[in-house]
Amino acid sequence: MPKVSVLLPVYNGEKYLAKAISSILDQSFKDFELLILNDGSTDGSVKVIESFSDSRIRLYNNQQI
Repeated sequence: MPKVSVLLPVYNGEKYLAKAISSILDQSFKDFELLILNDGSTDGSVKVIESFSDSRIRLYNNQQI
């Protein structure tokens, strides 16, 4: 179990998402999980998230509107 959980809520954040995720993953502290909560994005946010192949990332999709 990781020592730290980082929570990243997303709603139509495709433009800035790759940079935000990269910034979190590039931290010197490595014992964390990145929980990304997609709140029903209608842009390409999910594709951006899925383009990362890091085992620390966990994607949760909220489909309810």
